[in-house]
Amino acid sequence: MEPEAAAAALVSDAAAPEHHPSQLDVFKNRIRLLHDRNTHGFDAWVSLISAAEGMSADDIDVISLVYNSFLLEFPLCYGYWIKYAAHKARLCTNRDVVDIYEQAVQAVPHSVDLWVSYCGFGTCAYEEPADIRSLFERALSLVEKDYLCYRLWDKYIEFETSQKQLIQLASIYINTLRFPTKKLHMYYESFRKLVTLSEQEVTSCAAERLSGKMHTSEMIDGEDSELDISNIIADLFDQKGVHLSPEALKRYSSAGERLYKRSSKIYKEICCFEASIKRPFFHVKPLDEDQLENWHQYLDFVEKNGDFDWAVKLYERCLIPCANYSEFWIRYSEYVDAKGGREIANHALVRASSCFVKVLLGRVLGFLHLFIVLSLCKDTVLSVLSA
Repeated sequence: MEPEAAAAALVSDAAAPEHHPSQLDVFKNRIRLLHDRNTHGFDAWVSLISAAEGMSADDIDVISLVYNSFLLEFPLCYGYWIKYAAHKARLCTNRDVVDIYEQAVQAVPHSVDLWVSYCGFGTCAYEEPADIRSLFERALSLVEKDYLCYRLWDKYIEFETSQKQLIQLASIYINTLRFPTKKLHMYYESFRKLVTLSEQEVTSCAAERLSGKMHTSEMIDGEDSELDISNIIADLFDQKGVHLSPEALKRYSSAGERLYKRSSKIYKEICCFEASIKRPFFHVKPLDEDQLENWHQYLDFVEKNGDFDWAVKLYERCLIPCANYSEFWIRYSEYVDAKGGREIANHALVRASSCFVKVLLGRVLGFLHLFIVLSLCKDTVLSVLSA
């Protein structure tokens, strides 16, 4: 090469822009290294998230990459689902935020904190009150029997108060008494205030009837079913929806008293278990023996109570902090299968073997295999007997 040409080539090379990988490529490489090293260390992933939020807080591609990768490893970390949704709310559309929350409640359907955050977003993002109510009711169907559900009830009450819908508030206040939460007694006081204010609105004639003794036929016998409560709420106002019905208000008050009495009894029985729960969230750090024993005793109590729905919800709540303990997954599957919930049992074991219990995976897989074999044998025996 001629000297002039060589010199020109050197100048050209020096002038060429130096290639720098994008932030997205940098974090892809860091995630790849974590996977290549088979690193499941929680702290390493948390450090990666902190780095992404510090260096690329406004780059939704980087934020999404890091959070999606982390939550595949640790799907029960509902606090990070909430943080991820907050990033989406800041940088994307409401539809994108809803997508994250929907993924979150699929991964952790029994987290009160997660539903409080989702419903809080819904009250701001949705235009139709019916859509907001539907979200609250969906949340309550999953966490209503959680002792810490009062945070969700509070947010629901706040919303309906802003809507000035007495009928909706009446429904909420009596439903807060159906099962004990940490604020059961405060909700009862709110219920009584609502009843008192409602009594003052009826005519003097109706008020006199309210003060009289209730006939036995007007009492709600046995368990106060959801249908009973719904009917009482529906009857509170007259056909025009303007005036309160004195007789329906009487039944409403009586039903609330019965619910509160029953829930107060349960409240006293579970307070000791609830007070002993020191870590209700997921973490890779082990729980101490006292915590594990408290969960076992709490589950024993609820199983003996006979409320299958409550037991399932408590197991699901327990399996957030106890996700890495195979004994709870196996206990859960055995319990629900014995009660006829084989699909729930199968689902629990599949979740355990595919997402959790990384250290004791062999034991869970062995139990899952045995459970499937026994289930198939049971199905064969039943089919022969029914033939």
